[in-house]
Order: sequence, then C-alpha cells, then structure tokens
Amino acid sequence: MTMKLFYSPTHNFIHKSVVVAEEVGVWGQIEEVPVYPRELGYSIAAINPLAKVPTLALEDGTVLFGSQTVTEYLDSISVNGVRVYPAPGVERWDALTRLSRADLFFDIVTRIIHERLLDHPGEHIVAWHWPKLMRALDEMERDASRVAAFDIGQIGTLQALTFFERQVEIGLPSPAPTHFNWREGHPDLTGWFERAIQRRSVADHFKKPFDGADSPEFCQAKIAEVLGAQSNEQAPDSSALPTPDFVAPASASPGRASQH
Repeated sequence: MTMKLFYSPTHNFIHKSVVVAEEVGVWGQIEEVPVYPRELGYSIAAINPLAKVPTLALEDGTVLFGSQTVTEYLDSISVNGVRVYPAPGVERWDALTRLSRADLFFDIVTRIIHERLLDHPGEHIVAWHWPKLMRALDEMERDASRVAAFDIGQIGTLQALTFFERQVEIGLPSPAPTHFNWREGHPDLTGWFERAIQRRSVADHFKKPFDGADSPEFCQAKIAEVLGAQSNEQAPDSSALPTPDFVAPASASPGRASQH
C-alpha cells in the first residue's frame, strides 16, 4: 500500500495537502482517491466518522484527518529537506497564525455559500461575516510584502483565496456583492498570488482537470483496503455503496463542480 489521500479533486482551487506533498517531495508516495461528499457511494464515514476531506490513510491503516493534521504529517516525512512548518519559535507561531486565518476564512466562505441552499437565505448571516473577510484580506495584503517564505501560512492563504474566488464566480448570496474581485485594493497580495501560482507544486495541479479513476466503486474499494490494513485481514466487501449524509436540493445545488 501507498498512502491514500481522500479529497475532493476540484482543481480550480488550491488544496493545501496537495501543495505540501509536492513541496516536501512525497507526492509520488500518495494515491489520490476522489471524494464527492454529496453523491451516492462516496461517503468515507467508515474510516472518518466526520466524513470530511482531506483524509489521509497511511500504509498501516492509520487514518489522519483535518487539513492541519494531514499537512503537518506530510511535512514531518519530508524527503527533500524542505519544511513548510517552521521550527518552534516566532516564525512558527507567525506561520500558524496565518494558517489559522486562512482556514477560518475558508470556513466563513463555506458558511456564507451554504445560504445558497436555502429557499430564504439568511441575509444577516452574510452581513455578519462579510466584514470579517474584508479585514482578513487587508491583513493578507500586509503579509504579502512582509513574508518571504513559502510556508504553511502562505499555502493556506492560496487555498482560501482560490476557494473564495471560485465561489464568487458561482455567485454569492445577498447582501454580498454580486461581483467581487479580491484583487482590487490589494496590489501586493495580487502580485504575490500571481508569483505563487507559478511554483511547480501549485502549477502542476491548479486548474488542471482530474483524469484518474473517480467512480464510487473505486472510492469504496480504497476504503476497504484501509479497513483491511487496520485489521490485517482480507479487505471487506466494498460492493454496497453508502448514501451521502446530505443531498442538496436540485434547484439550489450548482452540482459536482461546486463541491469542496
């Protein structure tokens, strides 16, 4: 077995776990397992009770989940000397603070866009959270000229910005602006972003369509392999496809391309 990365292979936003794996030289040790959480057959609850991606299964069946756990583990097994998590000290706390800001930014955007699924979106939810996103963008702008390293904080910032941009393209619920360009008023952040997406670890995946196996049967077969490794027994039957925890109303869901 190689390591298995269960994740949503939507490549028009940047995945931290993929970039970190590339940066530290372990991407070649990882098998990609696509997950579409709202579709029949893709539930990973058998190995992660929260059924959230990314989830990383190690060769012995150990399962790690939560992007910060997955990325820190990948960083810890670097084979090329690159470490995106700084050593303990001021630089590490700075990087982790920027990472937390980026992850919380991502979570807030997710909270806002889920209002699209409702017949009567809660405008107060959007109004409450929107200023937080604007303040975070202003801090990212200041950090763009201050931070020289391409560390986990900046990798997280790439993910947050590209996910946000993608959701703006799909359409944000009111009272968020119908059209919003985070680049306006953030020239340093824009320049940093354009340079960062040229890195090989990003360019190899960003906006590159996934072209591997991604059927529900493939997903469940890989879950069965993980369970088999955990018990040191033959992998259990994977023919039964589990139902997703939630299916968005057809009228409210933009489809597979919007999933994260």
